[in-house]
Amino acid sequence: LPDHLPSILLKSNSMSSLSSSLKVAGRKKVISLMGIGNGGHIIAGLAGANPNYEVRCLTRRTDVFKSHQIVVQRPGVMGGEDVVGNIDVVGSDPNEVLPGSDVILWCGPVCATPSAFQQIAPTVKAMRREEGRSAYVGSLFAQGCTHLLAKSTLGKETPYFALQNIPWLCTTIEPGKVARIVGNKHHIRMATTPNISFTWTKKFLEPCINAQHGFKGAELHHMPDFSSIVLNPANQIIHPARMWGRFEDWDMKTPFEPGTLGSLYGDFDDKSAEALSGLDNELQAIRHGLDSACPELDLTSVIPLAERIVNQYGDQVADKSNMRSIMATNQAYSMAQFPVIKVEGGVIPDHEHRVVQDDIPHGLIPLKDIAAQIGLEVPWMDRIILWHQKLMGKSYLVDGKLQGADMAECTSPTVLDGTSLSNVGFVTPPETPTSNIVVPVLTAA
Repeated sequence: LPDHLPSILLKSNSMSSLSSSLKVAGRKKVISLMGIGNGGHIIAGLAGANPNYEVRCLTRRTDVFKSHQIVVQRPGVMGGEDVVGNIDVVGSDPNEVLPGSDVILWCGPVCATPSAFQQIAPTVKAMRREEGRSAYVGSLFAQGCTHLLAKSTLGKETPYFALQNIPWLCTTIEPGKVARIVGNKHHIRMATTPNISFTWTKKFLEPCINAQHGFKGAELHHMPDFSSIVLNPANQIIHPARMWGRFEDWDMKTPFEPGTLGSLYGDFDDKSAEALSGLDNELQAIRHGLDSACPELDLTSVIPLAERIVNQYGDQVADKSNMRSIMATNQAYSMAQFPVIKVEGGVIPDHEHRVVQDDIPHGLIPLKDIAAQIGLEVPWMDRIILWHQKLMGKSYLVDGKLQGADMAECTSPTVLDGTSLSNVGFVTPPETPTSNIVVPVLTAA
């Protein structure tokens, strides 16, 4: 598991140990962050600079965050002064960090979400019993059927939300201390379970993803269900296409000379663009097939990738003429590099990186699963899944079917016991009466 995944040391008496901190929770909005990678650093800094928020970090890397302060830099397309935010609580035990939280936000890799949810589940359920309310649990960025994962792991009573895209392009400069926003997005869509107030969540989260002064950041827009997250035209097709396009001819053993790979996006080539266009076309075909099979789903935001990027990044894309140029000239993408590991003789692609681990078992596999259920052939997805599973040393697609030995680790509908295609978007079928909306009680404005 990634080294930022929180370690869990459950203590039978730890719920009462936070009584003094809970008094603070009555005066401020409390957001607890887990899996504090690049995005988690940004939210910790932005929310921590807002006097209306208490920020807590659940992490096994407590020594990294011992300064209890994050500086968020906003150079280039963002501009503006640095934002300095304070972290109020840092700990590795969820029973000592999470109680009293209004929102618990998972900011880590998609591939680590199942383990993270499993590890906080006892605390979340205990909070519901002992505090008489449910904290909102969310994902800063989700892929696959995380809404079904949340239901099965945290319980159907737990309010869950997920953002369709991360609100910015960002990077960590110095872990636990400094992070940088390198590109912003104009709007982000969010899906919620029926027992969540979107209005409350929007009001709570927007100050956490935007600085109070200096720039206009992302606005949160509501999606009626989770299907547009599962079919999101984003990382789950972009990264596999680029990795296949650059390394498809590699023998999977000979090292590359450092500095010769080119950049992840800036050197986007025709082969990668062809693969990406193929995946994008198949994704749109799945969208139309699912739309016909399940008209109750709202798939209106599943638009072609090029259109989505131009809409989201606007003038940050210098050349909007075709898929290759859109990927290569998006200023917000300019700093991204291929994930590599050093080996004797040079570097090789890092198959443990989230670019691979997120976007195959929690990206293309769920899409292939849906395609199979609606009887749609997806040759580009098949080709790229087969290449990636060889790179990863995994088995998902065998003889054209998702019947490999490693399918259990995927967040696809059939693996998570989705009883119908409607579960691609809904935790429960739409005709089932929804529970009452739960709104965390806050004394702060």
